[in-house]
Amino acid sequence: MLDSRLRRLISAAFIFITLSTAAVAAPKAPKAANAPVPGGLPVVQGASAVLMDLDTGAVLYSKNAHARLPNASTTKIMTAILIIEHCKMTDHVKASKKASETPYTSLHLKPGETITVEDLLKGMLIRSANDAAVAAAEHIAGSTDKFADMMNRKARELGCIDTHFVTPNGLYDPAHYSSAYDLCLMARYALQYRVFNDAVCTRKYYLNSRSMNKEDLCVFSHSRFLRDYPGADGVKSGYTREARKCYVGSATRNGWRLVSAVLGSSDANADTAALMNYGFARFEPRTVLQAREKCADAPVKGGWRATVSACVANELKVPVPKSGGTVTTQPLFSRVEAPIAKGDKVGKLKALVNGKQVAMVDLIAADDLSISFGRRAWAVTKGCGIVVACLMGGIYGTAIAKGTRRRRRRVTSSLRIDNRRR
Repeated sequence: MLDSRLRRLISAAFIFITLSTAAVAAPKAPKAANAPVPGGLPVVQGASAVLMDLDTGAVLYSKNAHARLPNASTTKIMTAILIIEHCKMTDHVKASKKASETPYTSLHLKPGETITVEDLLKGMLIRSANDAAVAAAEHIAGSTDKFADMMNRKARELGCIDTHFVTPNGLYDPAHYSSAYDLCLMARYALQYRVFNDAVCTRKYYLNSRSMNKEDLCVFSHSRFLRDYPGADGVKSGYTREARKCYVGSATRNGWRLVSAVLGSSDANADTAALMNYGFARFEPRTVLQAREKCADAPVKGGWRATVSACVANELKVPVPKSGGTVTTQPLFSRVEAPIAKGDKVGKLKALVNGKQVAMVDLIAADDLSISFGRRAWAVTKGCGIVVACLMGGIYGTAIAKGTRRRRRRVTSSLRIDNRRR
């Protein structure tokens, strides 16, 4: 009986210990990463973030959009822009000793090694090679300092007011910074170039033009967002200890493309995916005007008609909340005079969603418009008047010249007569 009780006691103790251990060891149900907060906004761990419609530049989400923060290798978007605009892809770049000694991620360029611009560009964007950025900067501007000046001028042209570059690769410098909003502007601009698009959505590429280091020919992208997110097609990652994890992203669904930027994050890939999920779930593109669709009458001075029909050159789409939104347009006309040729710019068209501006596009003349009869007659009269004035001036000038010659002859004759008398 004692043995039976002892066995039951030992069994009960074993079951208790087993259940207690299981309860301690069982993991808690994980929270969904970047789950939306009440109201539908995404949870973004980054210090700064922006989600933008590629075509219009409309901001769909922002968090500290204009905060000036270190932006690490997302800097290479601007470096790529200048490479594309100042070089031919078939040009060859020769690596300097300084370029070959650039630290951290690199192509392991050797001093004196040559490589084509295309391979250098793609190596810089896909592997995020720092030495490639330095080699390109020296090739274009002669030095990284002069290249940084070019970068800053271009940033100002694009409207990037919270950006200042010191290096071509984004290695940390306290005076080197950008903002999530500015990085979206740079990405929108860079994505107009096909070679940039091709590079930023490529996950594996071979550097076939290297002249020396033949052991390092294949570059890979390590972007989890580019690998895993449906529709992901770019753009650029970045990391330094000071900048933390950064990412400029791009994704396309059903022909609609969004761009984003995240700075100062513990997981920029997850933040980017959360932003894209929010954008595609909450918004949709709505066609406002078809290409060349007439939408307004622009006033014209001196035309045979008082106005000319105006249209937009390309299809105008704007992002609208799926929950509903009212789209309105507002033309802003320039001061134009006849004659007007079809396609001439006559103003701008502002597009608004629920009263908030989301796009601004050029208005162009849909037709030719010649000058009015009265203006034509005035032009002819003015032209004739000028001709008559020139003729009268010539006749008057000739008469004056003849009179002057006669006076000279009389004076000369008088002097001769006087001399004879003497």
